[in-house]
Amino acid sequence: MALFGSTSIGSTSSANSASKSQQLKQEIQDQIAQELAVANATELVSKITENCFEKCIVNPSVALNAQEDYCVNQCLEKYMRSWNVISKAYITRIQQSSAEK
Repeated sequence: MALFGSTSIGSTSSANSASKSQQLKQEIQDQIAQELAVANATELVSKITENCFEKCIVNPSVALNAQEDYCVNQCLEKYMRSWNVISKAYITRIQQSSAEK
């Protein structure tokens, strides 16, 4: 009987350890996902700034004129629409890949 009890305790301990390990793994994955999201957003802002400035601001000055302002706004909207389409497709692909595993 004493042997049966120790086996039961060992199994419970092993299950708790596996559960904690899985929880830690999930927390690390969540942290990485958050860091990737921040890095992607930073990259998006950088590319928007670089490309829209290059495209729209011909003669840099203290302020934007109406044409430059319109161009920058249109450029920004195009980037954001594209970003949203790509992000949704990427998320869908990741979810499909996860479901297949």
